[in-house]
Amino acid sequence: MKTTCALFALILAGLLSTACTSTTRPVLKDPQTTIEVMRASYREDDSGLFLHTLGRPVLREYSEHLLRVGWSEIRPHVGEFIDRAEVVSVNDFGSQKPDPLAPADFVWPEEDTKLKVVRLRLDGEEEDFLFELEVDEAPENTTQADGFWIGDRYFVKTEHPSPKTYLTEDSPEAERTHWRLVFPYYPFQQSGPLTARLQQTITNERAK
Repeated sequence: MKTTCALFALILAGLLSTACTSTTRPVLKDPQTTIEVMRASYREDDSGLFLHTLGRPVLREYSEHLLRVGWSEIRPHVGEFIDRAEVVSVNDFGSQKPDPLAPADFVWPEEDTKLKVVRLRLDGEEEDFLFELEVDEAPENTTQADGFWIGDRYFVKTEHPSPKTYLTEDSPEAERTHWRLVFPYYPFQQSGPLTARLQQTITNERAK
């Protein structure tokens, strides 16, 4: 079941629509931007860019290797969903405590973070999808980093006599703040019609 849910997370790129080969990662300033990046990543077959759109709860639950393998396996078979799903609404969402009875394959957003719910429509059916606001850690060579490495030794910034010698770059928090997908989220995906459709697509393709 874990593999199936991981593939759900990847196939969602097709549902949201169509990740571009690029070494830079765009700022996901709102869920709509995240969806556009998913479209670009799928169209250009860039699994790394698609992984950039997935929230930490997803990446903690499913290894990057599994997600990349899933991308390779599923991507060619989701043509039906490409460019067809439309965004119906984007709204703020209140945090909910994890359901202890929910299957372990589902993921939950981080605590004390802002959330938004995006409703998608496809062929008259609608389903909600959850996005959370995340701030990435500053790179180790930036002034915003907590510390840095010199050889095989790590120094906390406040414990080194001249940290500015090593922390020379700038990484503003605004450039490290992203709206990312939390999927599959139990309250939305347990009985979501679009997720059920995706599951059937996976089942049909594997049966061939």
